[in-house]
Amino acid sequence: MSEWTAGYRAALADIASIAPSRGLMTPALDELLADLHFDALVIEREQGNRIRRRRLTAVREATLPFDEPPP
Repeated sequence: MSEWTAGYRAALADIASIAPSRGLMTPALDELLADLHFDALVIEREQGNRIRRRRLTAVREATLPFDEPPP
């Protein structure tokens, strides 16, 4: 999890904990928070996929034979 997604999830958790005490929790807000939480999961997955692709590319490049200089 990146620092950005960790902060995003912490902000959502803060809203979810503060809203009921202020009388702001409604079904619509609950649904919105669930959607935003799901969005955070999608973002995390995309970030993980991007990192995985970079690592695979690095491994492929590392295993390529060196070009030998012409004689």
